[in-house]
Amino acid sequence: MTNSGMIAALHGRPIMTMLRKLSHAVTLATGITLAAGTAGAQGLIQEVLDRGTLRVGVAEGPPYQYPDAMSGDYVGLNIDLAKEVAEIMGVELEVVPATWATLVTGLEVEQYDVIFANLFATPQRALSVAFTDAYDTYGFHVMVRVDSDLQTLEDVNSEGVTFAGVAGTVEAQYPAELFPNATVTELVTDQANAGPTSVLSGQSDAVLVDPGFLRILTAQNPALAEQTRLLNGEDNLLKPVSLSYAVRHDDMDMLSFLNVFIRDKVANGVIATKRDRWFDTIAQQ
Repeated sequence: MTNSGMIAALHGRPIMTMLRKLSHAVTLATGITLAAGTAGAQGLIQEVLDRGTLRVGVAEGPPYQYPDAMSGDYVGLNIDLAKEVAEIMGVELEVVPATWATLVTGLEVEQYDVIFANLFATPQRALSVAFTDAYDTYGFHVMVRVDSDLQTLEDVNSEGVTFAGVAGTVEAQYPAELFPNATVTELVTDQANAGPTSVLSGQSDAVLVDPGFLRILTAQNPALAEQTRLLNGEDNLLKPVSLSYAVRHDDMDMLSFLNVFIRDKVANGVIATKRDRWFDTIAQQ
């Protein structure tokens, strides 16, 4: 071996050794990072699996979720879907009742893991929670009494006009945005029909109602169609919004899981079929 070859060999050994050690260190660091990422990604899902219970927060909103008149247990479209999610995860389902005014706050303070309700995904609420993909979409009619002087949507945006809406719901939030000259009376109650009742009694002039809820109201009270009028039809619904579930911003693993679940159910028409069945069930009660 020449002198230059010997020198190259002597210098090459430590260089190759250093490269192997560096490669090993990079591989180890990458493995640790991936492991940490995987552990972090499990997050809420792993917590639910370890606990053996999926806790879902609800507020009364038939037919999506509401207490059964006989048993008091919550039933409805979202309860059916929550049961399916729990079954997929292999855990028990715990339904945690709340009110519309406290529903988001309850999620923030970890009283439950997920909100399973007909929750409207609004930009304001998205500051507090992370919304899933939409599982349904709704907009609103403006309902007034049949003898009301209000004839058009433009008439509603006037001083002296009062909207009724249950506190904590978009029915109380949206009128102020859509009709800034009108006044909104927020009703502190869990009764979903409190707004229409306020209009019928003359305590308020108008209320926002979605087509599904209107279908239930008129089925349960056929005289309602004769006692009220709608200022806009289904081809001109106000504020079409997404109905979504919600998790805390840190729980991206659960959000991803629920989005896959929702996409599958929507694509296969499962949610629409179940929703219409529950609307018919409520209407017949």
